[in-house]
Amino acid sequence: MHVGKVLSETAKRTPQKTAVIFKDEEITFSQLELMATRLANKLRSCNVGSGDHVAIILPNSSPWVVSYFAVMKLGAVAVPLDFRLKGEELFPILTDARVKVAITSDLYPEVTIFSQVESISSIIIVGKKGIGSFSRYEDVIGDASLSSAVEIDITEEEEALYLYTSGTTGKPKGVVLTFSNLDLFPEGMYEVIGTREDDIIGCLLPMSHISGPIICNEFVIRGSTLFVFDQLRPDKILSAVEKHQVSYFHSVPPIFEAILHVPHKERFDVGSLRFVAMMGTSVPVDLLNAFKKSFPAVTVIQGYGLTETSPFITLLPLEYAEKKIGSIGRAVPRADVKLVDDTGEEVPGSEIGELIVSGPMLMKCYHNNPEATQERIRDGWLYTGDLCRKDEDGFYYHLGRKDDMIIVGGLNVYPAEVEQVLQGHPLVQEVGVVGMPDKDRGEIIKAAIVVKPGSELTRKEIITYCKERLATFKVPKIVELWDELPKSSTGKIVRRLLLTPHNNL
Repeated sequence: MHVGKVLSETAKRTPQKTAVIFKDEEITFSQLELMATRLANKLRSCNVGSGDHVAIILPNSSPWVVSYFAVMKLGAVAVPLDFRLKGEELFPILTDARVKVAITSDLYPEVTIFSQVESISSIIIVGKKGIGSFSRYEDVIGDASLSSAVEIDITEEEEALYLYTSGTTGKPKGVVLTFSNLDLFPEGMYEVIGTREDDIIGCLLPMSHISGPIICNEFVIRGSTLFVFDQLRPDKILSAVEKHQVSYFHSVPPIFEAILHVPHKERFDVGSLRFVAMMGTSVPVDLLNAFKKSFPAVTVIQGYGLTETSPFITLLPLEYAEKKIGSIGRAVPRADVKLVDDTGEEVPGSEIGELIVSGPMLMKCYHNNPEATQERIRDGWLYTGDLCRKDEDGFYYHLGRKDDMIIVGGLNVYPAEVEQVLQGHPLVQEVGVVGMPDKDRGEIIKAAIVVKPGSELTRKEIITYCKERLATFKVPKIVELWDELPKSSTGKIVRRLLLTPHNNL
């Protein structure tokens, strides 16, 4: 999909329709087209063309959206990067990606890092303050001399996006997606969910990760409206849904947990919400049920995918939300999915196996990392590293990462199944389970628990609760109380950080 061209076509079809809402700003499709065109022409004057790399280091905002479409218009490669990264984290990524131009904000505390990257020739700054000789974003999008149409032809195989993984287990890897990969999310959402032109799509997760590009691709091809949340306070989320009539959004379990703890949440009218999707990790069934109970008119679903797969692999149709609660859904159109054992052989029936996928959603490669690419993609199949099971109707259930599996006395324990039980305790707000080395059993189970505010739990109470619901070898031997669990920028629990000793109950 040539995203820049699609924006032009949508702007011609519905010029006065609201395309983007951010804070008190509303941008129509014709305005978005003009702003993206002017920024694209500015980038072109900086010698950016097809195949050149432009970094976008901005918080969730309308300038992020404009910047993305400007890069797409040129057939260049967008390199979205998390605004919270420190200079020493950003420098090697900018160098690896061979970034030519950086678009950032005067609020970025280490803005001078960009001038230290040899490949960067120009910097565009969003903000009211002028910084040195850098170009100012506001001046660019207000410059009428940059309004000439940008018409660049691309091929579907050309590179469109470099998305760097969070790097919680090591050096970040740059996932390379092509323009053809950009088709897959809008296709899946339309065919499985039935997304519509009158939808108002909420964006909560960092746009610098896969969420930003895929939601932009969806709203521009559908001609719907994007609402960018500027507040992650749970009460502010509900207030924004009510005020702007948001149709749907996806996020990670901690966000939904926080929403459930909003006092007097029933006072918010969220009748516009058709559905919400809980993504990013194994989702406790108790959380799904609790959200449905608090907001009975909202359909709650799950999906599953990776940045490396554009991102969907499975998605749960709305009509199966209750019947198949806890499922990550069926394979999306054009995805060939199977579960395999350690030898690569497909597992029979409902047995547990690693989910692997083949199809047009697969990334091109990891940038500058052929070894990691070959390790991940073998014989046309991408090995996800996630363990799942499949029921008789073809619906998949996520059990956790293969690397996270705990082996207690030779018996396999999946963290997700222990976490699901602990999440069912009325006083447990959040839990993470890991395996700890043990000279007698190989590993023992450790549970890191966040107790609900104002509540108290003892280690004995938790272990007794588990013994009543789990086989003996699955019961945690170590139970720790945490104020909060360590998370990545996308809201996933960073399990390796749970291995360190903490406050014992």
